[in-house]
Amino acid sequence: MTETAHSLPVEETIDVLREELRQLAPAEREAKAVQLLSVLGRAKATQASVLASLEEPGIRRSPLLICDWAADLGLDGTTQQLGITMAPGPTRVSKTADATGRSLLSSGHVGADILHVPAGSGFAPHTHPGDHLLFVLAGTGTIAVAGEIVETRPGQVYMVEGAVTHAVGAVTDHMILAVGAPHRHLDSPERQELTAYTALLGDLGRITCRLCDIAASSGEELAANGCPHSPHRFG
Repeated sequence: MTETAHSLPVEETIDVLREELRQLAPAEREAKAVQLLSVLGRAKATQASVLASLEEPGIRRSPLLICDWAADLGLDGTTQQLGITMAPGPTRVSKTADATGRSLLSSGHVGADILHVPAGSGFAPHTHPGDHLLFVLAGTGTIAVAGEIVETRPGQVYMVEGAVTHAVGAVTDHMILAVGAPHRHLDSPERQELTAYTALLGDLGRITCRLCDIAASSGEELAANGCPHSPHRFG
């Protein structure tokens, strides 16, 4: 189904999806439409248009999408315990060597995924459409942006404007809950656009690793001075 859709112009793709979705039971229809339109990277308005044309009289689609992303381990005093599996996901993230993930849910406009980044690997310098909220679930990592490499750890959430070049690394095996708008599927080539390493440098043309307290004018220079955290290794 998706192979046929990808080979057609946008308008014909939507027509093909609409006809094939009509053959599904109403309970299956919305979930499949959300999945397909997320893969195709369609805007929220397109999704709404397709779904609206499929609705039957007297049937309203649910406004709620819900999924389980961690195990409820109960309360320890006043602290809620969550269980998170430290394991690679079923889908390789586009334009990365080792990062994988698991899609949680998507409206076609906003969505969430869990990412697994093996120790020593990461996301090369990139930009992407819209912004991402990144919740650190497990393991230590790094975020490189605007001339700095900074450590990230469980319990933190951070955000970088999508149009600003940044890179995400894993010091140890690293798990992140990523919420993005607009949402792009994990294996979509539109999820990120790789950029030159120089776009990470600060105003003085240098980058500083705050973990190692080492500054340099390139990733290779950082590595030569003993820093293992430069994202030039991820390209």
